[in-house]
Amino acid sequence: MRKLTGFWDYVVKALSVCLILFQLYTTGVRLFSDMIQRSIHLAFVLTLVFILKPARKGHDLDHVPWYDVIFAAVSCASCLYVVSIYKTVVYNPLQWLSTVDKVFAVLLVALVLEASRRSVGWTFPVLGIAFLIYAFWGEAFPGMWAHQNFSFNKVFQSFYHGTTGIWGTMLGLSATMLAMFGIFGAILSGTGGAETFIKIGQRVAGRATGGSGKISVIASSLFGMISGSAIGNVVATGVFTIPSMQRAGYSKEWSAAIEAISSTGGQILPPIMGAAAFIMAQLIGVNYLTIAKAALVPAVLYYLSCFLSIHLVSKRDQICGEPDKPTIRVGEYLVILIPLGIFMFYLLRGYTVMMGAFWATIGAVVTYAVWFLVSEKSVGKCAGAMGKVCFTTAIKGTNSIVEMCGILAGSQITISLVSLTGFGVKLSDLIVSLGEGNLFLCLICSMLVCIVLGMGLPTTAAYVLGASVLAPALIALGINPLPAHLFVMYYACLSAITPPVCVAVFMASGLAKAAWVRVALISCMVSLPAFVVPFTFIYNPALMLDGSVFQVVFGIATALAGVCLIDMCVTGYWKRPIGLPMRLLLLACGILLLIPDVWISLVGLAAGGVSFFAVQRDRGEGVTIKQ
Repeated sequence: MRKLTGFWDYVVKALSVCLILFQLYTTGVRLFSDMIQRSIHLAFVLTLVFILKPARKGHDLDHVPWYDVIFAAVSCASCLYVVSIYKTVVYNPLQWLSTVDKVFAVLLVALVLEASRRSVGWTFPVLGIAFLIYAFWGEAFPGMWAHQNFSFNKVFQSFYHGTTGIWGTMLGLSATMLAMFGIFGAILSGTGGAETFIKIGQRVAGRATGGSGKISVIASSLFGMISGSAIGNVVATGVFTIPSMQRAGYSKEWSAAIEAISSTGGQILPPIMGAAAFIMAQLIGVNYLTIAKAALVPAVLYYLSCFLSIHLVSKRDQICGEPDKPTIRVGEYLVILIPLGIFMFYLLRGYTVMMGAFWATIGAVVTYAVWFLVSEKSVGKCAGAMGKVCFTTAIKGTNSIVEMCGILAGSQITISLVSLTGFGVKLSDLIVSLGEGNLFLCLICSMLVCIVLGMGLPTTAAYVLGASVLAPALIALGINPLPAHLFVMYYACLSAITPPVCVAVFMASGLAKAAWVRVALISCMVSLPAFVVPFTFIYNPALMLDGSVFQVVFGIATALAGVCLIDMCVTGYWKRPIGLPMRLLLLACGILLLIPDVWISLVGLAAGGVSFFAVQRDRGEGVTIKQ
């Protein structure tokens, strides 16, 4: 990100304020039609991307080169041109209006891919180019992958003249719901809400071993539960927690991984579970509280794995807790509780998530103003503080929106080509057909498809795509709708940390200045139990609190033990380093404990107990741990 001064600094600030005002106006006052809303939103974002993000990392950080000025101007013009021709292309999308129309379509695709490259690297440009080749020369591909070649007009008109291309669902999410979540997260941060979440974490776990890592888990899970966006959560809380973890002694990669997995899990954590849970309630026709109840134990297992892994790594690396235990004033609680109460009120009354976030944002501003006025008893100081908070919100909210949109706009090109060529349907049919007649194999295939479909997408979008493609097939195999949809939702969430397109990892790595491949590897290792748990609750409804008391207690107990053994394997530590053979044995025992069969679980429990006591007794060379 460039650090600009003078003229360009004023330009960035002016555009940031205008973007936030546009989002608030179109949410709370007048929502534009899809193409107009999304094109204006993208015009703001692309202009800011080319002004703020250099073409090469570490270059041109204090000024805007002439070519980026041209890129910003052309991208803005190509987006706003759609607004001017909107009424015409709505009625006749398969007709070029002029040469300008055609040129802008091509340039905008190229500029969106370049903007996504600057945001998260080469993933989306490479995928976009690969699928363009597939669209233009589909007849050259073998077997079921072959298709009739698409013409230049068909491809670029679908990109530019309707909501199946660049102006599609992913950009729609960015231009509406995720933009409001970005603003909501920014206002919570600006009014001290994010710091309060962190203080809560400090009071709960700050003095424990690895306190800063555990603080990140608590703060990110609380905020992620509200936001429903792993990306937005990383941006909102990671700016505080990642530097804190690095100061405490965690490596760049571990700091980013802890933030990524903590933020990702917030969407499966009751009682809110982000927006996807409310969509699920509508899709399968059950009460939201039923979904929250079913998701409780899997969420607890997920965060138990996070906490135990962090604890063991902290013990291994001698990372101590923080000595201070902060005081939280009543007003600090109110600044977060009242907006969250407003948010929940609107959601429970059946309003959209976007509208709930809008009124929660207004509520946060009003609550902060009242609290500040009561505390300082000065209208002048209150007005000054509110002006500062609103301006800070505009800047932080814009940064969040730009990061999210840069990813989603790039992914939208790939998604639109996958849909146009039928690649997604072919891939889903192939993988699901491989598991025909074998439920476990079908679940494996469904997991892979869900992760592929979720690449680069927010949790809500990934869940909706997965539910539409996979949930009917799982239900047809005899799985009840609730566990089938929760299975899809779980892997839709985990796709945010699963390579090659792991958006939560990308964001956290950027904040920590770490290598994203290593961060993704650590994230998947720490979250390994989470990749197993959905299979367990498909076969064992006890983990969804559905069954007799014995089944529920036994299922939860064996799952807890299994998660602990797997974490010992992943970290390779329990009071002292654990050798590779014993780690593999612990992994096998942990998986046996998660298999929903009483006798297999008992075998895993016995073998795991023996292995655990063997680890306890095996002193090896040992290490000295500072207390």
